Amino acid sequence: MGDSGLTTPLSMAYKKKVKKCLEKKLTEPVITELVKNFLLQKTDGNWHEDKVREAGLHGHGADIVLVGGKRNSEYFYIECKGKSYAKSASSINKEGWLNALGQLITRMNTKRIIEKGKYKGKVNRSYKYGMGLYWIGAKVALRRIPFEAAKVLNLYVFSVSDDGVVKQWSPRDFGKEHMDSEFTE
Repeated sequence: MGDSGLTTPLSMAYKKKVKKCLEKKLTEPVITELVKNFLLQKTDGNWHEDKVREAGLHGHGADIVLVGGKRNSEYFYIECKGKSYAKSASSINKEGWLNALGQLITRMNTKRIIEKGKYKGKVNRSYKYGMGLYWIGAKVALRRIPFEAAKVLNLYVFSVSDDGVVKQWSPRDFGKEHMDSEFTE
């Protein structure tokens, strides 16, 4: 199961932000806001709110860029996709993650493997990439993306349920089948 911090008590301010977001449909801007707030409120995240960049709905670049992390020199690029309410919503919700992954890969302008020094040959962990997805798409992405690829890319998934609960899934959760209840409870 993802390391969503479910045992971490949520702050009242965070709960109010989630409630406000849920007054709207789970569109891309709403999922972006929920994922951003989830990461900023995590006690072990150390992401700097003053350094958050958001692209906006039609903006260029990743939907969310966070700076901070354990060493204060990490970057987290997150591409979000909203829940579809179209007639073909079932198909769109299951496959929207492909667009998010493609956008992330085209933005990876850093070498994934360290070329020199003490950590030569290791994966560069200073850059993390994530997809903020409606839970149905997240479930499909976690099953279809191989663990090895997620590990090298330092790829994470943030699933958002209908009630606004965000869960974080790390590379070790990829390449596996997950039950619906892991996303919705």
